[in-house]
Amino acid sequence: MRKKLWNKDFVLLLQGNAVSTIGDVMYSIAIGYWVYQTTGSSALMGIMSSISMFVTMFLSPFCGSIVDKCNRKWLIVCIDVLQGVIMLTVGILAYLNALNVPIVLTAAFIAAFGSVFYSPSISTLMLDIIPRDDMVRGQSIHSGISSMIDLVGSAFSGAMVAFFGVPLIVVINGISNLYSACTELFVHVPKTVQQKESVTAKGVLKDSLVAVKTIFSDKCLRIFAPCALLVNLLASGAFTLMLPFCMEKGFSVDMYGYLVSIYSAACLVAVLMLGIVKLKPKTQFWFMSLGFTLSVPCMIAAYFSHNFVLMCIFAFSAGFLNCVGNTIFDASMMLALPEQNRSTMLGVFQSGCVGGCALSAVIYGFLGELFPLYIVFTMGSVLSLPIMIFMCFHPRIKRFIQGQKTLGEETV
Repeated sequence: MRKKLWNKDFVLLLQGNAVSTIGDVMYSIAIGYWVYQTTGSSALMGIMSSISMFVTMFLSPFCGSIVDKCNRKWLIVCIDVLQGVIMLTVGILAYLNALNVPIVLTAAFIAAFGSVFYSPSISTLMLDIIPRDDMVRGQSIHSGISSMIDLVGSAFSGAMVAFFGVPLIVVINGISNLYSACTELFVHVPKTVQQKESVTAKGVLKDSLVAVKTIFSDKCLRIFAPCALLVNLLASGAFTLMLPFCMEKGFSVDMYGYLVSIYSAACLVAVLMLGIVKLKPKTQFWFMSLGFTLSVPCMIAAYFSHNFVLMCIFAFSAGFLNCVGNTIFDASMMLALPEQNRSTMLGVFQSGCVGGCALSAVIYGFLGELFPLYIVFTMGSVLSLPIMIFMCFHPRIKRFIQGQKTLGEETV
């Protein structure tokens, strides 16, 4: 019998992740407010936000190998329980006025360490519970729920902190993680090919090297991976400097918030559309290609706009188009991963993309001290466009997406 998209496991995973994400959004807002109110240091807020990125960059390839060998159900359940206990502890310490910055940073590191295992577990599990021909819709629905929660959370962030208070919000996050763990107990999680194999340092390192070798031996993945890394390196840094960019344009902080919300809303509309409408493989190819390539001129137009309304219109268009391209690209890339070491390869791929984003933020920050930000942003976008065009219209990528081939059919 053909598996349906809205099966029991998919619904359980969606609602558990939704509740957990609500808690995480509330926590990130509350704890950032607490750090800044307590220390007055924006640098500490920056350190907190970068912890997750660096943990992901350095550990993802190795954590993916471990995930391939473990029971994913118990892994995600234990991570949610661990994070729930940590958040409850932090919340109780906040109530007792015993919370301090080292404890907050330690909690952030432990949460990031758990997330680096949790992310590949959930991503590969989605591949097992979503029908192959519904992968784009399934991924879009999952992303759409997270985007909606992020959008609503950002809009009402100040009100939540003022109404609930920091300690209660942290406790709510802990409870949301424990609730998510309880629902995950009822999800049927298929075994991986390598499950129950012993986890050794030598084996993990070997798996990571095999994953890198596989990526560069497969005709599709060896195009996907370098192109994604280069595009992130050249273009993603702009998003980390949007606030100073708006200030440079003469806009207020409130306008910056509106601009970010509008871009997020565009992404939400895109993933909801892809979640509702089932596209044929040939249509997916054209949506991905046009989404990527047309988003660049829209974003450049936004960078050069001096009228805030026009900038928002161009930003909405760019966000919608880019999200359409990214959603189809992510689903296609996931389908190209081999089952036997899927988590390891996903970890290697994620590590490269996150590394590109981190380095891009540093480069953009340095160049922003020397040149106007709209020039820096525009140059990054212009340089990324040929890479997008090469990736989208490469004959192998076109055949893969239109034919939905599996890994092995596209290997050398």
